[in-house]
Amino acid sequence: MEYTKEFKERDELLQQLEVRGLAIPDRAEALNFLTRVGYFRSGAYRYVFRRLLPADTIDARLHQYRSDDYIPGASIEHVMKLEAFDFKLARICQEGLLEFEVRLRAAIAHTLASRNVAAHASKEYLDTQSCDKPVGEHTKFDAWTKTWREAVSSGAEDEDFIKHHLLKYPEQDVPIWAVTEVLSFGNLPFLYELMQTPDARSVARMFGFAHPSRFGAVLRMMVDFRNTCAHGSRLFNRAFKRPLSLREHDTAGELLAHLLEPGFTVTPKAHQRLYIYAAALAFMLRSHTSGTNWHLTFKTQIRKLDIKLQAPDGSELISPNVSMGFPANWSDLNLWKP
Repeated sequence: MEYTKEFKERDELLQQLEVRGLAIPDRAEALNFLTRVGYFRSGAYRYVFRRLLPADTIDARLHQYRSDDYIPGASIEHVMKLEAFDFKLARICQEGLLEFEVRLRAAIAHTLASRNVAAHASKEYLDTQSCDKPVGEHTKFDAWTKTWREAVSSGAEDEDFIKHHLLKYPEQDVPIWAVTEVLSFGNLPFLYELMQTPDARSVARMFGFAHPSRFGAVLRMMVDFRNTCAHGSRLFNRAFKRPLSLREHDTAGELLAHLLEPGFTVTPKAHQRLYIYAAALAFMLRSHTSGTNWHLTFKTQIRKLDIKLQAPDGSELISPNVSMGFPANWSDLNLWKP
């Protein structure tokens, strides 16, 4: 199929939106909005205000579920409000993820250092079976060694503590507490999955998880979560690629017990939505001995989602439980209380 869409100036795009039924009360403000966020990005927030196609015209193969026309009462002011809410939400989530990242670096470094100051550099202090798993023509340990050495090499260009070690102790591997500071967040799960089971369990328990494998899966989720926030991608109405399905006794206490209940939210793909990611993050921060107030900041921001517009069938168009996987009574749960 040939791509036929052509470039349009922003004022032409606004006119097109008006023709399709989206109200533009303040043209200058709307033009500034498109200039700031772009027409394509704004489409992610406009999408929910478009009419649903009749069932017999939906093309699931092409993911075409909505008309180009907008529901009655929809305004670009709704779109702008939703984008502003989502932008602030991403910044708040990023702050929580940074709290978690710093604590995770410290937990892994301390645990491995108790075995050996360069435990990351020897299979003797890691899980041999995991290290020997093949990755292409090499092993996971080979890939890991390449990863941390590249991180150290790159860090030597910017970090004095790396330069100091390489100059003063040229024959010795950089200690684990320095390595974890120059690794990317995305590479921390790689190291965690190579740790011996008792060590991995020790780290997991610092964040409220009983089993290393479940905590390792959550680490991968947090990397996806962090990348989405850091790259300015949409959180509203997003289905992340990695689902989280908890089992009984996976975590300490009852703060996440509501996630075990079937139908805890009306949002489709419940285990891939923002709520379950944010709930896991809040739980881990609260389980750590340092504690946190992040869950309260997050709760305050979610409560600011207040767009009073009904769908054509009379149902609520936008809300945390409709769009982002929140339980109906989420703010009353102990997880989100002081």
